Amino acid sequence: MGIRLTSALICSIAWLMFAVPANAMLLSVTGPNSNLGAAPAIIAAPPDVNDDAAYNTGMQGFDERQNVLLGAAILIDGGGSIAAGTRVNSHMIFLNTGPGNNTTANGHYNVVWTFDGIILGIMSNQNGSLEVSSSGVLGAIGTAYPNAPFAARGIENNNGGVGPFSADGYTILTANTLRVGMSVTEPGDWIRVVTSVPEPGTDRPYLASLWQVSAWLAAAICTER
Repeated sequence: MGIRLTSALICSIAWLMFAVPANAMLLSVTGPNSNLGAAPAIIAAPPDVNDDAAYNTGMQGFDERQNVLLGAAILIDGGGSIAAGTRVNSHMIFLNTGPGNNTTANGHYNVVWTFDGIILGIMSNQNGSLEVSSSGVLGAIGTAYPNAPFAARGIENNNGGVGPFSADGYTILTANTLRVGMSVTEPGDWIRVVTSVPEPGTDRPYLASLWQVSAWLAAAICTER
């Protein structure tokens, strides 16, 4: 009975792994500690990202809505846009001081974020209007966002530079890696990164292999039962 139940459980898990593709994601983050001694980190989406609702001492990033088919074009830094009909994933990166903290300065520089899709565009303008205008489509489900732009929501030098940073900025290093610098007192800095949705077997070959193994396990175990 125990062996039969275990086999049934393994069979169910194997089919589930095969049937449900993994979500797109921030893959990794590397870089030095912030001026306040905190390492960069990937976190779950907070319940509230209004000013002072989510705060930290080191740069953090989280995944927002995934696999979104754009019904209309969205604006990005540099006056560009991502066309309607594009399927995208969204991610947020931020450094934000705590409530009422108008005096403690913090900086976090040369932090490199790696995504599993190609970077299509970034929203980092100074008052956060690009973020606000797209949060209804790209924001994480269950997370509260600002409903109006405000001064210094984004970063002050939103197109960054080509080298290491000692102030606000970003540089797209490769198709799916981004170097970010943020310098904050009050309020903090927030940027949205929009990436492509990877095709199984192309951008994420390791997932294609996982699905193949899952399919083999499902077929092998379930047909033996």
